[in-house]
Amino acid sequence: MPKATSSASRTSGDHSFQAAHALRRNQACHQCRRRKLKCDAKRPCSTCIRSHSYAVAHAPAGAELPPHPQCTFDEVSEGESSPEVFENPKARFERLESRINELETLLREQDKDTAPQSSRESHRTNGTHTIDSVTPGRQSDSAIHLSSSYAGDLYNTDQTMAIDPALSLPEFQIGSPLDNLAGVASLMGAPGPSRITNGSPIAERSTTSEVPSSDHGLDIMYSSWPRNLPTPNFLRHLVDAFFSYHPDATRMFHQRTFLSTLLLPPTHPRFPSLGLLHAICAVGSMYTAAIPSPAIPSGPEFSPYDVFPDKWRDREGIVDSFPEMQAKFAKSAIDASMQDGGRLFQTVQAVTLLAWWYWANAKWADAYLTTSHALRYAIPCGINVCPPFNTIAEPIRPPSLLPPAATVVEDEMRRNTFWIAYAIERCHGTANGWAMTLDDQDVSQLLPLRRDQYEQGILVLPQERQWSHDQGTLIKHPEDQVDGFILYIKATMILSRVKNFNMRFRSRHHSGEPSAQIIDIPIPQPQPQAFKYSGPDGEPIDPRQTTAFVQLDQLTTAFKSSFPVHLRNPAKEQIDPHLFAACTAAHLADILLHESHAVIGRSKCISSCRILTASRAILDLLYQVNSTSYDLSFLGVFPVMCWFMAGRVFVRFLHAAMSENSEEQCLTIWAEVDYIRMAMFRVGAHVPLAHRYASMLHDLLVQTCGDRYAGPAPMLTESMQDIDLIASQNNMYMGASLQAIPTPPS
Repeated sequence: MPKATSSASRTSGDHSFQAAHALRRNQACHQCRRRKLKCDAKRPCSTCIRSHSYAVAHAPAGAELPPHPQCTFDEVSEGESSPEVFENPKARFERLESRINELETLLREQDKDTAPQSSRESHRTNGTHTIDSVTPGRQSDSAIHLSSSYAGDLYNTDQTMAIDPALSLPEFQIGSPLDNLAGVASLMGAPGPSRITNGSPIAERSTTSEVPSSDHGLDIMYSSWPRNLPTPNFLRHLVDAFFSYHPDATRMFHQRTFLSTLLLPPTHPRFPSLGLLHAICAVGSMYTAAIPSPAIPSGPEFSPYDVFPDKWRDREGIVDSFPEMQAKFAKSAIDASMQDGGRLFQTVQAVTLLAWWYWANAKWADAYLTTSHALRYAIPCGINVCPPFNTIAEPIRPPSLLPPAATVVEDEMRRNTFWIAYAIERCHGTANGWAMTLDDQDVSQLLPLRRDQYEQGILVLPQERQWSHDQGTLIKHPEDQVDGFILYIKATMILSRVKNFNMRFRSRHHSGEPSAQIIDIPIPQPQPQAFKYSGPDGEPIDPRQTTAFVQLDQLTTAFKSSFPVHLRNPAKEQIDPHLFAACTAAHLADILLHESHAVIGRSKCISSCRILTASRAILDLLYQVNSTSYDLSFLGVFPVMCWFMAGRVFVRFLHAAMSENSEEQCLTIWAEVDYIRMAMFRVGAHVPLAHRYASMLHDLLVQTCGDRYAGPAPMLTESMQDIDLIASQNNMYMGASLQAIPTPPS
């Protein structure tokens, strides 16, 4: 019993001691606050007295010290002169919660007052939003409202979001509501470094002149949040748009795993790398109404064939848009990451996404260099090969700079990333005559898994899968190892073989390679003047009479007929962008293989028939998808190039029909080429590459066939008569809300 009494008295004494020495905020002296020491608020305080005594006792000879301790305090009004009684933590949190509710009410009233003005501003900007809300440090009222409404659904923190989107960050989502309020209170009372007030280059270019003050705590964020990234909520919005609409997003990343790492603090080692996040922001900006559509080049000085289009931007004095700034930030972060060798695999992912963005924005020189970098970065990471197909030599460096994959999902994610980088480089390379970076003989990798197996992390043994170098891989599709993405990868491998044949034929024939020598093939012989190539002795050469051409031609034909029955129509049930690209690429291979050998107008020219059949097959695929409510912009950028190649073939046949004075054929082919042209202009309102190809096709049509065909064709089908060159079919880009990302129609 005495012990219990002693314990109780000691507990009571401790409580009274704490109550007696509990100081209010800013009640400590200036010196103790600056040095972060305890203060008893006496005048002078005991801490300053001890510090002064120590300084006097240890002062060097001749040193001048003040006779009394320097201990200064804030001026306190008479009503606050009495010491503050200790406040219970629960009561303190309740008081903070009441204050938050008051601020929330004030913000709602302010939103109501500014709603008419915001409506007028939205009308003046043609329904698009400013970019003030996407960068820390400066936010417009409308952007704050949009961000809060979006994040309220995302994090289920309606009350805190009324103050600032940053208060829904993960560190406030762990623990009880009182713990969350404690975190809010700590930020509200924190000194300057926890508030980001420096405006970013994007915010400084904003067209909104009114910038709200930070009186309401609207700039509360992580003190370590990267200054060039958008705010956490807008970053999550762009990530959601990226995963919802980009064809390769759910293959290059494991969505659930990536989103879980995005909820970590920026200082966490598993938080995504800056280069990767900037690249995702640049790509995701193409799928949201919050970012204005890119400027469409115009003027007589601009050429759609220019490989370096930024010269036009410099002459016009156009400042960088938000996605362009994010692309530049991504490139800088990638370069910095390659200097220290950190996050190598995420660097490969970032470079791959950046290459796709350059391609989609018709920055052809940047796209060519960046796609090459993506594959070059992939090689030292060892994701272009898979054991046991490594080198038999004993190199100094290991076969892979990456540590072994920890999970099946991580291993497949590395493999998918390589195949996507490979596909981008191969698809982009079909439009130019430049050499490719990685030879197909240096690729010894397993083909990807089906999407459901990848997402569920199912382990499929190599014995049950296909290798890229297996005989018959391109025309054999096991039932349990085939889907649209796998067929797309195989189609890009065929495109790679076609391009290699076209580029290397002259040197292979000159060096005497047997497969590039002329053989006796029973095919109709064209006239000698149709030959475009000649041998060392000047004799005409037809590459179609070589073993290499015959084998490649048979491969493309067999590949098209080898598609499983349920994967032959990409618009049968739900639009699959990868399956659409695979079907289109199979016909593009025919065009690339035969176009240079076709003599348009000769009835016995097999190559002419092949390219016309392939072009109309591409057009039929476009008909199928366009007959649905699916937005063509979601198909990616590779089909746009296929449409242009098909349109170029139609222009050649239209010119031949004009030479034959066949009005009926002219009208039919004119309608076909115009359908493709208008579809590309439609997609080009949001994808600069499509607008560039549409302009090139228009110029080719006018230069080849005359001004008569500059306008729309009179036989344009009903499904294309309502094409709007500005807004897409489902108003994806012209939405009024930041959170209104439409569901992909099926």
